[in-house]
Amino acid sequence: MKQIQRTVLSAALCTGSVLLSGCAKVEPGADFRRAAQLIGERAGSAAVYDPQAEAIVEERVDQLLADGLTIEEAVQVALLNNRAFQAAFQEIGISRADLVQAGLLSNPSFVMMFRLPEGGGRPNSEFGIAQQLVDLWQIPVRKEVARAQLEATILDVAQRAVTLAFDVRGRAIELLALQRTEEVLHENLRLVERSMELARHQYEAGAVSQLDVNLARGNVNDVHLELIALRRERQVAEATLARLLNLSDTGKPWYLRDELPSPPLTTDEPERLVAWALEQRLDAQVAQARVREAESDLRREYLNIFPNVEVGLEVEVSERRALPGRKILADTARESIANGALTAPGIESRAQRARERREIIDAMLGPSLALTIPIFDQNQAQIAKARYRAIQRRKEFENLLNQIINEVEQAAEVAGTLQAMVRFYQEQALPQGQAGVEGAQQLYEAGQQTIAVLIEAQESLIERRRAYVRAQGEYAIAIAELERALGGRMPPPPATQPTTQPVAAQSMSPENVGPRS
Repeated sequence: MKQIQRTVLSAALCTGSVLLSGCAKVEPGADFRRAAQLIGERAGSAAVYDPQAEAIVEERVDQLLADGLTIEEAVQVALLNNRAFQAAFQEIGISRADLVQAGLLSNPSFVMMFRLPEGGGRPNSEFGIAQQLVDLWQIPVRKEVARAQLEATILDVAQRAVTLAFDVRGRAIELLALQRTEEVLHENLRLVERSMELARHQYEAGAVSQLDVNLARGNVNDVHLELIALRRERQVAEATLARLLNLSDTGKPWYLRDELPSPPLTTDEPERLVAWALEQRLDAQVAQARVREAESDLRREYLNIFPNVEVGLEVEVSERRALPGRKILADTARESIANGALTAPGIESRAQRARERREIIDAMLGPSLALTIPIFDQNQAQIAKARYRAIQRRKEFENLLNQIINEVEQAAEVAGTLQAMVRFYQEQALPQGQAGVEGAQQLYEAGQQTIAVLIEAQESLIERRRAYVRAQGEYAIAIAELERALGGRMPPPPATQPTTQPVAAQSMSPENVGPRS
């Protein structure tokens, strides 16, 4: 009996030592760094939020805000300080925890039962320890699924950073365009005020009537009203950008000190831009990881046909009825009557008692097996569900590739059109409008034209100035949209790139994403 107990205790201690030696820790630091590296490459930001360095975020943001923000510094503030992005970053830690959990063995189960005899005595006892065997073939595929989920999560967080950077750049460009428009409106105001002064001088000289002065004053009032409306629009744009930077409720002063960008347009062929996008787009890589995850999950469901296989060691200690108490006088009387003389009752020696005890089967020890037999439920539904999900993920991936091609082609076309428009305003429309105002002013001063001609020329120039600033902003946003469609950055010059399709872009094709389900 003692030997059996020692055997069970040794098995339990051995299992415990294995579990203690295999304790796993969730350490997502390397995953955070990899995500930050991807974000730095795609979003072009030198500063990215780190969940393990929360204390320095506010200090870094204050440094960036100290002397105003450029567009790229605004992107850095958003990637450090945006709460929604910070929340998304925690998904990496969650996925790392899932990967650690997927590699752990199931805990062993220990069973202990006691049954008391009716008349008293030693109870019937059973002890058992068992361990799941399905972990041996399920852990590898579980880790495949969890690893694909972690990869997809890292890429998805980086893609969110690219999207956030694009949103910040777009809102910053809009705000800069509004600021530049406000400057243009002040220039327009000075222009129409000079016309009003000219009309007043002409009126005082008796060359024109009060109507000319009133028409010129009305033009000035229109520009004033436009300035008031523009200030409100600029305040809305500032509030929108502040929300992205998470500066709305902090009370920290900030402003944009950058100029409205005039980025050059890439001269790459559309085919090369598409190939670059297929290589760089993180959302395509996320979809690719989701395909691998779904296919690994399908294999896991096949292994779940036998969901429970346990082996163990069990001990059963038999019950023993309590011996009744002896009555010495009654036993002596019975022995004496039986022998016809005074006789002491029979008493077994210690050796006799030990020999009889050894002949009794006191306990039983042996292995155990518990198996769920898949007769009715063979996991058919879950296997079919996983198969359909794998097909769904592949179709979504293929659809995304087509969407990327369309986005790149459209973004390149829009950027090219807006670049041509900006160039036209610079080279023709604005110089012609300025010349028209100067000519109309000279004719008006000479008394050869009415104030209406001058006002019409001024309105034409004012509208062209507004349209030029608007086209500049739209062109800068179009370049940012093209960068987003390409995966966050423009391709390097063609001379440094091979003429064939990049390997990564080739691997992004649907037929290269694992076996079809």
